Amino acid sequence: MKTVSEYATLRAGIFHWQGYEAEVKCDCSSTALVTSAGLIFIDPIPLAKDALQELIAESFSAPAAVLLTSGNHQRESLTLAKRFGIPVFAPEGAGDDIEADQRFVSGEVVAGMKSIPLPGFGPGETAFLHEGILIFGDAVINLEPEGLRLLPEKYREDKKQSLRSLEVLKSLKPEILVFAHGNPIIQRAGARLDACLAEAIL
Repeated sequence: MKTVSEYATLRAGIFHWQGYEAEVKCDCSSTALVTSAGLIFIDPIPLAKDALQELIAESFSAPAAVLLTSGNHQRESLTLAKRFGIPVFAPEGAGDDIEADQRFVSGEVVAGMKSIPLPGFGPGETAFLHEGILIFGDAVINLEPEGLRLLPEKYREDKKQSLRSLEVLKSLKPEILVFAHGNPIIQRAGARLDACLAEAIL
């Protein structure tokens, strides 16, 4: 994937960048945020060296870990981990093709964030929640022209299980939504997620 030249600051301590990936024919997005553990990268795609250094300086925090939301998102994780000497965390169900230093059980606290299992969408599919920020892998996407929606059924491992796993999201009321595919949502995030879930479960 081509290197992305710049990032956006969504609010203090949370950063986002994205670029088009021809292999999957859609935008791929990444998040970095500051937790009690340090600066955490989630599903990272390549970010230009100067931009990455600027992001770290702006975060006022040292890189601490790379987290993966599923078995589909190895992305730039190994390169980033090697560069900063930090571990890669992946969900237990991510599969043997994923390289990681540590595996976690979805539902545990990982690098200062709550992990949320979303079975039925993909291998090890997990969302992360931190101080009102809800971070999705593939389960929920925000790509044009359709906008906010669930991962299309043809890409899910188990449709019925995927719908059951959404129940845990109903009570979260996030302030910001970020995705592995698509633009972040920073206004009316909770209401928009509720509407998306209600439509999906009908």
